[in-house]
Amino acid sequence: MSVSVVIRAKNEARDIGETLEAVQRQEGVGPVEVIVVDSGSTDGTLDVVRRFPTVRLIEIAPETFTYGRALNLGVAAAGGDVVVSLSAHSLPAHERWLANLVRNFADSRVAGVYGRQIPRANATLFDLFGMALSGVTSMRRRWQEKDMMFSNANGAFRRLVCREFPFDEWLPGAEDLAWAHVVQSEGYAIVYEPGAPVYHSHGESLPHLLRRLAKDQPTIFKLKLGLLRPAKRDAPVPVLPEGS
Repeated sequence: MSVSVVIRAKNEARDIGETLEAVQRQEGVGPVEVIVVDSGSTDGTLDVVRRFPTVRLIEIAPETFTYGRALNLGVAAAGGDVVVSLSAHSLPAHERWLANLVRNFADSRVAGVYGRQIPRANATLFDLFGMALSGVTSMRRRWQEKDMMFSNANGAFRRLVCREFPFDEWLPGAEDLAWAHVVQSEGYAIVYEPGAPVYHSHGESLPHLLRRLAKDQPTIFKLKLGLLRPAKRDAPVPVLPEGS
């Protein structure tokens, strides 16, 4: 089973190099394609990425960015059977992270898998509360047929399923939860895999947390109330930027 890793980035020079190195050290999987979708970094992120000659870099204008669009562009460029979505500041915790994430796709009922998140040293009380509430710090594996929890900070999905049901490019946040809701409604399952951990947290203050919630909560409320329509099947293939 071939694997592509898609990393969305903007001004991630501090962490993305370490993340890319950890991805390249993974064991128990074949060659891994790595794609970085950058939306206007100005802090040296692009210089760091270009130090990795096997990494494909796609650059998009920041004004065209949404979480869903950036990821759909990465998926359109990917060739793997499984596509992994990894935040630039999500650091794989060990060399079996990727193998443990991908092994769950041996079951054809599984559309997506997301892994455990270990708070970084900079995690605030707000980080810790939100992570515990969402269940991404749990050590217990979960099989989800109705629970729409999913995370593109450390997640994976079948590329063909994602091409049929792409991420909603109009949502300001929680595009991962919306996607999980859609594929579950089509009979697929989502798996939470604690054996595929990354170090990840936002280190955010209360104002930052409130801004993030303001992006995510409208989507979550609409999902719970059944007001959000799924993205259309056979959606148009995103056009890759020139020179990508």
